[in-house]
Amino acid sequence: MSEYSRFKVRGYHLDQYGHTNIGAYNTFMEEARWRLFENYNAVEFFSELDLALTLVNSEVNYRRPCSLGDALEVQTKVMRIGTTSCKVQQSIFLDGGNTHVVDAEHTFVLMDKQTLKSCKIEGKAREKLEQLAQVF
Repeated sequence: MSEYSRFKVRGYHLDQYGHTNIGAYNTFMEEARWRLFENYNAVEFFSELDLALTLVNSEVNYRRPCSLGDALEVQTKVMRIGTTSCKVQQSIFLDGGNTHVVDAEHTFVLMDKQTLKSCKIEGKAREKLEQLAQVF
């Protein structure tokens, strides 16, 4: 299972060809990740530990274009938790259907906000990410 966020393609999301701009898809996915983390108090939780989940890599596959007025559904889920990083998988579909628009895998590291270096995912931090991975 996973978290779902919905968006509508607006005129300012379009490129010169009338298709949704790559930057807009990235914004939709980022907003969906923030919603997931906020809905399960992860932002505040990690902040209290003086830690942050920091995006270090994104692999995005664009499957088909979207146009003005399309309703999109972004599916977000925490997939794998490693020693210092975790993977978040996202897919965008036309809302209400199985038409796959985008799929992506993002790698986050757990960063110590004081040293700005990655740190091990252990203890309470690991428990929180495991909770996010199993919530659905």
